[in-house]
Amino acid sequence: HTHTHTQRMKIAVSPLLALLCAAHAAIPLPTASQLAYHEQEIMALIHFNEATFVSGGCNAANWNKGSNSSSPSTFAPSALNISNWIESFKNVGARHGVLTAKHGCGFLLFQTSVKLPNGQVYPHGVLQPGAYQRDVAREFAQEMQAAGLGHGYYYSLGSNFFLNVDAFKIRGSPLPGQGIVTLDQYNDIVTQHLTELWTNYGTMTELWFDGGYSDALKTNLTGLLQKLQPNAVGFNGYGLMPSPVRWIGTEGGTPAYPIWSTGTANGGDPDSAVWAPAGVDTTLQNADKWFYTPAVGMRSLAELIKVYHASVGQNGVLELDFAITPEGIVAPNQAARYKEFGDWIRSCYGKAVASGSGAGNQLLVTLPPGSKVDRLHIRENQAFGQRVRQYSVLYQSSAGAAWQPWFSGSSIGNKHIQVDPSGPKAVAAVMLNVTAAVDIPQILELAVFAQCPSG
Repeated sequence: HTHTHTQRMKIAVSPLLALLCAAHAAIPLPTASQLAYHEQEIMALIHFNEATFVSGGCNAANWNKGSNSSSPSTFAPSALNISNWIESFKNVGARHGVLTAKHGCGFLLFQTSVKLPNGQVYPHGVLQPGAYQRDVAREFAQEMQAAGLGHGYYYSLGSNFFLNVDAFKIRGSPLPGQGIVTLDQYNDIVTQHLTELWTNYGTMTELWFDGGYSDALKTNLTGLLQKLQPNAVGFNGYGLMPSPVRWIGTEGGTPAYPIWSTGTANGGDPDSAVWAPAGVDTTLQNADKWFYTPAVGMRSLAELIKVYHASVGQNGVLELDFAITPEGIVAPNQAARYKEFGDWIRSCYGKAVASGSGAGNQLLVTLPPGSKVDRLHIRENQAFGQRVRQYSVLYQSSAGAAWQPWFSGSSIGNKHIQVDPSGPKAVAAVMLNVTAAVDIPQILELAVFAQCPSG
């Protein structure tokens, strides 16, 4: 995110001012798309594709036998209802969703006219002969737009069982029914698919590059993104696009503190020049199961609360899985859990006891008399970059009483939630003291909350 200045005339600048300007210029800033992504806090990562119907995804054991994943008719939702999904997205508080338009099987949820080297139109996808005759990706885009939610797509670049490609390499000899391609031909097909997807399915909020990208694809994709989806954020998109999102480094949902807004890996790096919000992707189902697997059960509200505090509450964005059933809906028991989770978030953090904002190293917030509280959140205005490096929070137990230490931390970013494990206490006022910062702190909000039900 760069600002260019045209020099119109020479002006005298004091050395001190020059130093301050140089320091200010060095603070990385988010793009508008990255800032919006931080502020959305929760998104839906929707797993729905051929692997919904083939346990464990496509492999040699089920390609031409068993569930017969070589047949495009394998993907066969009996009661597809995207508005049912959207009800759960809204209930949990997700502001946009990303759908698996192509996962490891190589099956497409969008219409294609791309041809294989033998001249045949790519047959493994919706609307092809013998396949499901609805354009799932288009319906998704239309329904999300109508609901006021952002949308985007997951297209795994390096794996496609139908084309016998894994980890950006051709596997051994092809099985009957697999497409036969060289690696160059494969990269060409990927580029053509993404041209279709990024041209015909609206303006996208987020794109997902699971497993990253290869050097061979990089040039093509960089140009395509610039032309077709310049404002999307990209999960694993560092090096491809101006608005990358980095993977937090775990799918468990409870990454370690601190999480910085800059850096290219895991929890980030406060000294990095690269702005890349942290995407914290995790499942509702147990055992890290992304596609619908009812036998493993799902996480409890208590576990999801821990995930919320460790992701959204530590300057991450919660990328929460929605594992759509073979019918094409969110399973009712999972829908109930998403709603329970969203209800908890709103009941806990929907209304502060007191809040304030301001610029500078100190911020005082006075609470109504008789307040008992056990938690707070702090938010920086990241339009100015992430400036705070170290802070502490003090409290007064009654008006005029001595200030006592309460919380401390390093990274704030979009939001840092702090919860007192000893429970609620009488608090008359709180004081944020920023003890280290790279520029004048811009505190969007210091908000204090009462104890929440359930945690």
